[in-house]
Amino acid sequence: MKAEIIQKNILSNKWGEYAEYEILYTRTDGQQEIQKREIQDNGDGAAVLLYNLESQKILLLKQFRLATYVNGNESGIMTEVCAGLVENNDPTYTIKKEIKEETGLDIVDVTYLFQAFAAPGAKTERIYFFIAPYHQEIVNGSSQGVLKEQEDIILMEIPFSEAYEGIFTGKIQDSKTIILLQYAKNYLFKD
Repeated sequence: MKAEIIQKNILSNKWGEYAEYEILYTRTDGQQEIQKREIQDNGDGAAVLLYNLESQKILLLKQFRLATYVNGNESGIMTEVCAGLVENNDPTYTIKKEIKEETGLDIVDVTYLFQAFAAPGAKTERIYFFIAPYHQEIVNGSSQGVLKEQEDIILMEIPFSEAYEGIFTGKIQDSKTIILLQYAKNYLFKD
């Protein structure tokens, strides 16, 4: 398997780049074919699970996500971990900044776990996954976010067991959140 980009045609470049690629692809049997694919590139992301082992709780965010609304989520509201687009090619800096902006917490110690491609069939986005403990009091239902970025975020501190169960009841449908909850079940909140 081998690919060579022949041509790239940018279709849109407003929020991120959306382009059509024409490639010469060599199949495993040696045959070559021309393929066309449309790819979205809006940068990489960073996501963090904020957890408190003493209280057995985690901090999640509720916010409106248009893509889910368009695809059948009646309210468009998603329950997610704190996350954002990587700035200055520095996922660690980015996640600390996002924690402050989205939760109001000053977290110094974040632990990098791993990285994964979000949707490799159509997007270039790679997500860097982190965990970070917090010990501050959280006011459930308090509002956070950066107004100029049109963020409207509600904080939710909930028991880990309730959040984990949310994967199976449909309350948690965000893949990066599910990945981090699965990690936490195996390594942080072990029975």
